[in-house]
Amino acid sequence: MHGKYIINIDRQLISEEDTFLWLSKGDLKAETESGIVAAQDQALQTKYYATKILNTERDSKCRLCQKFDETIDHIISACPILAKEQYIKRHDRVCAQLHFNICKETGVQLDKKHWYEHVPKSVETSQGGKITILWNQQVQIDRTIPNNKPDITIRDNEKGTRMLIDVAISGDRNVIKKETEKILKYKDLTIEIQRMCTVKTKVIPLKLGATGSI
Repeated sequence: MHGKYIINIDRQLISEEDTFLWLSKGDLKAETESGIVAAQDQALQTKYYATKILNTERDSKCRLCQKFDETIDHIISACPILAKEQYIKRHDRVCAQLHFNICKETGVQLDKKHWYEHVPKSVETSQGGKITILWNQQVQIDRTIPNNKPDITIRDNEKGTRMLIDVAISGDRNVIKKETEKILKYKDLTIEIQRMCTVKTKVIPLKLGATGSI
């Protein structure tokens, strides 16, 4: 199973520098690092691994949903039982860190020193009022559009621009496909904002693989 992660990802379409930055920084414990690498290579002790690789178990179905093979990809990004709560928590924590970094970069006064203590507010404004950052807020437009609530919206009041940031975390092999889906998802909203407010609007899909692809 060693090297399966490298084989599966398309290294021409991901950011290798960002994807493997955590390895080069070396700030994780050895057992944590080895656990992540094993998960990337689909080599953790799942029921599918025990059945197909070790031949020690007959049933390979997920012990939670009982519908699909219990692979690493299934556990971290495709189990309908975990999707109800755990995937949402993971998504919200990633968004919170991103929101924290954007606030720091744009000069918003923060209450907490560390991102993991940060609780995003619905609206944040930079000192001087040049930048407004909206957290999980609907964009007000004239007509009804299904997808009008990006995770983070950045309004640059000085330059007259809008950035719609949407985060998704999937299996590493689906990262590129999901990025395209996010851009198409907010196409109508982008057109409406540009029509109503005459401002340049850009969709920024932040697509992460559940074990590290960026």
